[in-house]
Amino acid sequence: MSPVAIAAGAPESGYTYGILAFLLVCLVAWIYRERTRAIRAERLLSATRRFALGDLTGGSGIRGPDELGVLADAVDQMAKQLRSVTGALRGRQEWFRMLLEHGSDVILTLDAQWQIGFAGPSLPHVLGWTPDQVARRPLAEFIHPNDAEAVQAALEGAVMRSAFGEPIAFRFRHSDGSWRSLEAVGNHPRDWPGPEHLIVTARDITPRERLESQLRQAQKMEALGRFAGGVAHDFNNLLTAIQGYASLLLFDLGPIDPRREDLEEIRKASERAAALTRQILAFSHRQVSEPEPVDLNLLIEDLERMIPRLIGEDVAVVTALDPGLGVVNADPRQLEQVIMNLVVNARDAMPEGGRLTIETANEAVAEDDPRASPDLPPGPYIVLTVGDTGTGIDPEIQANIFDPFFTTKEPGRGTGLGLSTVYGIVKQIGGHIEVDSELGRGADFRIYLPELPGARVERAARPAALPAPRGSETILLVEDEESVRVFANKALEKQGYTVLEARHGRDALMRLAEHAGPVHLVITDMVMPEMSGGELARRLAGERPEVPVLFMSGYSDGEIAHRGLGATSAYLQKPFTSDVLARKVREVLG
Repeated sequence: MSPVAIAAGAPESGYTYGILAFLLVCLVAWIYRERTRAIRAERLLSATRRFALGDLTGGSGIRGPDELGVLADAVDQMAKQLRSVTGALRGRQEWFRMLLEHGSDVILTLDAQWQIGFAGPSLPHVLGWTPDQVARRPLAEFIHPNDAEAVQAALEGAVMRSAFGEPIAFRFRHSDGSWRSLEAVGNHPRDWPGPEHLIVTARDITPRERLESQLRQAQKMEALGRFAGGVAHDFNNLLTAIQGYASLLLFDLGPIDPRREDLEEIRKASERAAALTRQILAFSHRQVSEPEPVDLNLLIEDLERMIPRLIGEDVAVVTALDPGLGVVNADPRQLEQVIMNLVVNARDAMPEGGRLTIETANEAVAEDDPRASPDLPPGPYIVLTVGDTGTGIDPEIQANIFDPFFTTKEPGRGTGLGLSTVYGIVKQIGGHIEVDSELGRGADFRIYLPELPGARVERAARPAALPAPRGSETILLVEDEESVRVFANKALEKQGYTVLEARHGRDALMRLAEHAGPVHLVITDMVMPEMSGGELARRLAGERPEVPVLFMSGYSDGEIAHRGLGATSAYLQKPFTSDVLARKVREVLG
């Protein structure tokens, strides 16, 4: 090849190599760019998948003015918005969760077959069931049979109206087998999606019903107490005359007089009648009590000798007395009446024999104790339990057993005052009474009496019977009931006293003004016309403060006791005998 040809080929070869080099660089640049785009696209795809799975933390990390950069920016904005919306939704969801879990209302959903679907988380706290235990089970399984028809009608009415139904109260079975009273309302929202078509919202009204029942009981007791207290007051005036004259005649008759047996029967009958009026006064809260520190164990031990004779040989008596029992502040006669009434009630519940149990114990009711209530405030208590193994009490009548004159016994076998008397005395002491009973399994009556802290009671020797004391002082007797006044006058004169009589307070003030000599004692009835005994005592306190006053009455309610009887005033309960009157007068005179 000639030198000219070689020289001509060299530039062409360099040009070709240059083109090839340029193309190679372009190829490498293109491959790099596409690789970079692929990596960015993969990162964007990975971030998108992560966002789709709910992980909205961070961003894609891709920036740039190209299409991927613009797309990545849009995806990041979408993730940011989703983070904001999801955070708000989670906060709202947590709020609803707290609302459902800590609310006192039970929320259920029902399908067309009245089966339970959703159950709110408050269900275990209110009714003991877990949501899984009630899911896919018919609502009727949990409704009291006597309430099922009314509940069905109320829920059907809500479905037909496609709105809130009428509220209805019914009994729902608790997981422990007991029945709780609920007040519920059904709601059928329009365009409801899913199988459930009814929302039921229910509230536990068992405590409210208990308080309403106690209020009704208190109102009935107050109304009956006013009536019965007035009747008992008048009846006690009659009994005072009967017992008084009988005691005067017995005092005059010799031990072998044939008339003495008849008078003893009159006296016994009047004492039984007086016991009946004491029961009436006890449940009506109109019996004046004389509280003192009482050891229930000692009281029960004294009654143990009497109880077997009262209940018969076919009933075994078991006592379980706490040796470290505290002391209560109460009238021991009233506590004896409580125990004996419960014993008689238990005996009547065991016609075929059984076991009577009397227990005492110290118990403390704490602030968070489920037993704590307005009727049983927190504090230390002495608990008396009287139980039997008898027929038990029908749940349908348990709410009525403390009603005055309510009885399930045959005519002539009970007055219906036994348990109402117990109720009245316990409330007067400031205590609380509960009943636990099932048909065929007996009954336990549990009485909570406030403990008297720091007090101790020692057993005292029984005093020997002494003749009625005599005196020679002058006594002003104020009584509007003539038969009582005449009897008391005779009884006091027999004991050597000089007696001035007055029919009421104003008459008494006139007799005092007319009498020249001293008056050593005023005996006055509480309730009288013209001027009451309390008003007379206040007048005497200003005019003759040295003269003591002895009040007597068939009853005395809280207001009269508060306004008429001071802390140091003496009181004589009607009916009374001549001996009781003489001893009380001597006690007041010194």
